[in-house]
Amino acid sequence: MSNSAGGSGNSVGDETDPFGGDNVMPIEKQRRAHQFLTQETRYHIIQAVLGHPTYLATLDELEYLVPKNRSTIREHLDRLADKQVMAKYKYRGDETERNEPREFWGFTSYGITLLDEYSYLRYVPVLRALQENLYLTEKIERHQNAPRPELPEDVSEALKIPEIDDETEAIIEDTLAARERGGDRLFDAPPIESDEDVETEAGADRPLDELF
Repeated sequence: MSNSAGGSGNSVGDETDPFGGDNVMPIEKQRRAHQFLTQETRYHIIQAVLGHPTYLATLDELEYLVPKNRSTIREHLDRLADKQVMAKYKYRGDETERNEPREFWGFTSYGITLLDEYSYLRYVPVLRALQENLYLTEKIERHQNAPRPELPEDVSEALKIPEIDDETEAIIEDTLAARERGGDRLFDAPPIESDEDVETEAGADRPLDELF
């Protein structure tokens, strides 16, 4: 597949530290990075992409999952790109059909290293299980199944889901059960089997609630 990554701000290969130069103490860099990642909208975006089957999400998919409007999500994607955490990946292959997306948002090598440092990656199996049990509209399903560019190899390797141990399996089961009961669920979206008697307003938000 042919692909390229782009985005605003410094390139991933830039030697400039996104959270401060040599004159900034390491503990201050950590504070800045933590504060940046845990801002509500960016936090939801990160979780949504970590749970995506390909780790590359379109803007429409993020709008479906994140409880903010499109312009707000786009603004925070740009901020994530400015800090080199995420980048816009463009698919340049010939397999796409009409109306299929060609631009996707995913993590950079630096972004994955940062998320690993703050223990975000250990929740990937749970976030994936939740997305696999979401009701998707026809449009979102089409976006999810569209051809995509390849992520950098180190990013793909870091996001590979390991064999699920008993503890993680129990967390997944408890989380999905809580969602079914309508309790402290992570995704405020219809279950995978939608209720045909319930109408959803056009453009309604379908938020991904906090996990950590």
